[in-house]
Order: sequence, then structure tokens, then C-alpha cells
Amino acid sequence: MDYSDPRLKGFKKFEYIDDALKKFFNSLDLNPVDCEVVNVSNALGRVLGEDVISNVNVPHFSRAAMDGYAVISEDTIGASFDNPIRLKIVGESAPGKPYRGQITKGEAVRISTGAKMPEGSNAVVMVEYTKQIDDYVEIYAPVGENQNVSKVGEDIKKGEIILKKGTVLEPFDLSLLYSIGITKIAVRRKVRVAVGAVGSELVDANKFNNVSDNQKYIIETNRIMISSALSYFNCEIVDLGIISDDEEDIKDAIIKGLNEADIVVLTGGSSVGKYDYIPNIINELGEPGVIVHGVTAHPGRPVALASINGKPIINLPGYPVAAYVDFLLFVPPIIFRLLGISGEYIPLKVKAVLDSKVPSKPGTRSFVRVKLVRKGGEYHAIPIRLTGAGVLSSLSKADGFLIIPEDLEGLDKGSEVEVLLIRRFIS
Repeated sequence: MDYSDPRLKGFKKFEYIDDALKKFFNSLDLNPVDCEVVNVSNALGRVLGEDVISNVNVPHFSRAAMDGYAVISEDTIGASFDNPIRLKIVGESAPGKPYRGQITKGEAVRISTGAKMPEGSNAVVMVEYTKQIDDYVEIYAPVGENQNVSKVGEDIKKGEIILKKGTVLEPFDLSLLYSIGITKIAVRRKVRVAVGAVGSELVDANKFNNVSDNQKYIIETNRIMISSALSYFNCEIVDLGIISDDEEDIKDAIIKGLNEADIVVLTGGSSVGKYDYIPNIINELGEPGVIVHGVTAHPGRPVALASINGKPIINLPGYPVAAYVDFLLFVPPIIFRLLGISGEYIPLKVKAVLDSKVPSKPGTRSFVRVKLVRKGGEYHAIPIRLTGAGVLSSLSKADGFLIIPEDLEGLDKGSEVEVLLIRRFIS
């Protein structure tokens, strides 16, 4: 088929972004990927594939929450600095060296934080409210039952679900798993994403200096940007490399991606130019094909969202800024669904004051690259660029995107805005 035929080209409709994502999701078969067992020490950022139920109590014995004296709480009733109560010291309980006896009325055991409570005791008097005199201790304040004591199962109870399926594991979750003796855990395997860049004018950065006529070529930059962004989500990359503007090469790359990965992400060839074959090739490869071609993002209009037998194909624009905007809009939601993540993803945003007026076309969601500067205790957003989807340096100069919704016609200077951060640290 001649994909350069202009009768096959043209954006029929620019879909609103939310509508596009909904249509895209409805075309996909996004059951969570399979599970694998990994060491807890290697599980940071992974997604739990099953509920974790504790087989033990934590703590598994009652222990002191303070340094002081383990006592029978009833023995301390009425104690004060003016009327101290004297108890006989019968021993000591230290972490790993518990007191082996049982205390009775009128007795106390010196105890350290974390040490096992002696049999018969039910409270700890803090050392600040005591004074040792020979083999006795004077108590200057009463304590109630279980005061300054961590009881059995106070942290975790046996049989309790401590982490639910779909949880993205954070550092403290790994610590929690260790606390109940779990060192291996079932997590969703990494989502495999096939990433390729389409364009006969593209050359790998490692080969650019060896090209005989480098005036014909552009160093390909999108694959490293997209692959690196995917690493934040613990994805496994299938590198499709640089793909020429050849119908068979493009078709072979898509087929390879569909066979080896869960998601196919291509950059370039998504628009309506003479050599933008990809949407039509996708339609030829299977059903339902291209679901959305063109959205109301600026930059980022010429994105194609497609599905073949329920598997997602996302054709991002070739211009890097547009590619990154569309990546943020359409790729992570698919990954989250495939990983079975429970809960809502909340991107990092900060409030700022807009330093200059920014125009925007109604009906378009604009992504304005901005620099953040702190002035007088608040952030100010300084626009870098609204246009120039191919100006890669504008992303590196920016701290985030100021997003202007479709229903607004720009923003005035001095407006309070939210900035979607694309940097973790703001200089």
C-alpha cells in the first residue's frame, strides 16, 4: 500500500486529552502482568502482587518503651516527690538479657528501653521520676497499667494484613517486611516497553562523528529520554533502535515490539506528512488499530494512540518537547494499570506566582515550560517557552510545566498557578 497517498492523511479530529485517554483505555486489555518473587532488599519501587499477612506479633513480647523501672502499677498509687514510695530492686532486664524471675508486690526491676518486661510487672516508671538508694528505688510519680510499655502485637498483630496487593513499595515498607521476618516477596514483574525512534535522518550519538556527511543527519535523542523516564517506573526496556522511514522496517519494528513487550512506544512519524506512515501501518497490522490521532495538547498535538489485539501502541511526536509532554499524558497511566497499582498517582506540584502574562488558545491544553525562582518566601514561575516543540534545551532549562486548561484563554501576570515539576531539585 502506498502510505504517501495524501488521501490517507490528515487529522480528522483533535480529541480532548481526557476523552482520548478514556477511548484509549477502552480499547485495551490491561490485566496486570504476572508476578515474580524477589528479595525484599531489591524490591524498592516494585508493586506487591499479593496481600502480605503477618504470621507473628510485633513486638512478640511486651517490652519497655522507656528506661526506668518495671513495676506493678498498683504499687505506685499516691507516689509523689513529697511522698515517695520505696520498692526493692530485685534485678535488671536489658535488651537481649531479660530478667528471668517474677516480681511480686513491693518489688521493681531496673529496665532499659526495648528490654522484655519481667513476669508480674505491668508498667514502667521513667528513670526521671526515680532515685536509687542502695537496693531500693524511690518512686516519685504513679504510673497506670501498661504505661510506658509496648505490648505484644502493639505494632503488628498476628493475622493482620500489613501491606495490600497493589502497593508500591517504599523504604519503610521494606523495613516493615523485615520486621516480620519476610525476606522474599511476590511482586509484579517489570512492564516491558519497546522503545524506537523513526526517521531516516536520525543517527545514533555514538556514530555521529563517523558519518561521512553529517549535514544530512540529526542525532537521535528521544530514545534515551523516554527510556530514562521509564526507569522511574521500574520498566524493562526493549530497544527497537533507530528505524528508517521505510514501510517494511517500521512494520517489522512494530511486530517485534508487540511480540516482545507489553507496550510499544515509537517517536516520530506520527503526524500527517509524506513519510508519516506509522498510523496507517498500525491499522493494517490488526484491530482495532488507531483509536486517537491528534489531541488538544500544545505542544503534543500529533500523537497517535493505538491498540492491536488489546496491546497498546503509543506513537509520540518526533519533536522532543512534544514527545515528553505526550509521554507524561499517556504512557504512565498504562503502566500503572498493567502493574495493578492501587490508588491514585499524584504528581509533584508547587504553587507559584506567574511572572508574566501567558497567552493560550481556548480548546487547547497548553504546557508552558517555566523556571521557578523563590522570591520573598514564595515561588515565582518565569515562562521559558510556550512554542518550540523541538527546542530540547528548553526542557533542561525548565523546572516544570505550567498547565493552562482548555477552558482558559491564557493567564495574567500575578496569577497564582500550579507548576507540574519535572525536576526533583529546584536550583
